[in-house]
Amino acid sequence: MKIQKIVFMGTPDFAVPCLLALADTRFKPQLCITQPDRPKGRKRKLQPPPIKITAQQIRIPIIQPEDVNSSETINKLLEIAPDIIITAAYGGYLKKDIRKLPVFGCINLHPSLLPKYRGSAPINYALFNGDKITGNTIFKIVAGMDAGPIISQNKIAITESDCYTSLYKKLSISGAEDIINVLKNIEKNGLITQKQDHTKATFSHKLFKNDFLINWNDAAENIRNRVRGLAEIPGITASFRKKRIKIIEVKILNTISKEDPGSIIDVSKNGIIVASADTNILLKKVQPSGKNIMTAHAFSLGARIETEEKFKNGF
Repeated sequence: MKIQKIVFMGTPDFAVPCLLALADTRFKPQLCITQPDRPKGRKRKLQPPPIKITAQQIRIPIIQPEDVNSSETINKLLEIAPDIIITAAYGGYLKKDIRKLPVFGCINLHPSLLPKYRGSAPINYALFNGDKITGNTIFKIVAGMDAGPIISQNKIAITESDCYTSLYKKLSISGAEDIINVLKNIEKNGLITQKQDHTKATFSHKLFKNDFLINWNDAAENIRNRVRGLAEIPGITASFRKKRIKIIEVKILNTISKEDPGSIIDVSKNGIIVASADTNILLKKVQPSGKNIMTAHAFSLGARIETEEKFKNGF
């Protein structure tokens, strides 16, 4: 059976490559559903989500319901009678009335190897835990969160240089290719799925304020993983001279920390050496409050840092 009518649902940058890939094929969606414009920035000005901007550029009709399960949205979907609904980081729960509406149901692109890291922050958690492999899963949406049967999985290596920003981009681009391949395979072979092993499920819970604050009393490896898992955006926050500073890139050194965690051991062209709970850490890139990302060396010159000073935990 040919897939002719598609509805796409997504909101942030992660979903953009997927929408663009679909639009560049015969699978171009008839409708795009995204979240409403939200206030952002200091002036709280309404900003459209990235998917809305993209859909407008490629001339795909858009709706932005406050409640995706409303009768108005369902009536709109009934008019289209989609063969399939594709979601990618949409940010809303689909009730049964929507899930049962398309011929092939609703499928979702999720950036983890399910059942590992169900939930809202799988990319962060893969880096927090120092994983070497991650990937994308495309699954059929059911009532349980990220619990539906798997349609497709593809693995991606996490390199030593990867951070949240780079891995986010890799997974979004790879996921777009996966979606196209899945649609072609459904047309050829039908919707073939495999049940998840729910006993192996782990969760990536929503990040809260404390998750964005550095703890120098932790082990160096854990600090590095937390830095990687939040860099470059939004970044993990430390305190220096009673001001916020984001730590963007670090390197673990082989020298044992003998000073109090957070103490500045040395300052050089290579960066700023800081003590942790076990081994010293070299700060390579930072972002002072209100400024762009810069090398730690550049920051040390501008701030005239002395070795007796200390970075403190985030606040």
